[in-house]
Amino acid sequence: MADDAPDYATWLPVIGRSLAYLCLDVARKRDPDKYKEVLDKVKFLEGLGLPQADAAEAAGSTAESVRVARYNKSKAKKSGKKGSEKARARRR
Repeated sequence: MADDAPDYATWLPVIGRSLAYLCLDVARKRDPDKYKEVLDKVKFLEGLGLPQADAAEAAGSTAESVRVARYNKSKAKKSGKKGSEKARARRR
């Protein structure tokens, strides 16, 4: 009872990750500006069903750096800063 899984079960995740990477490659060719950032690539791949670690690896990063980038992005939105002080002074 050591191995009840069929032979193809081990290859299905590999095929799924490969197809997701190919989809990302086609999407980047169609709209290169949209998928320039790593977080955008990871979000696209996660939308296809890849776990965060696999999506980060396919996007050319690590799961930890993606986690930190998401945290920093969420903090930037909450801080409410809209440009530098110099730019704000010009708007007055």
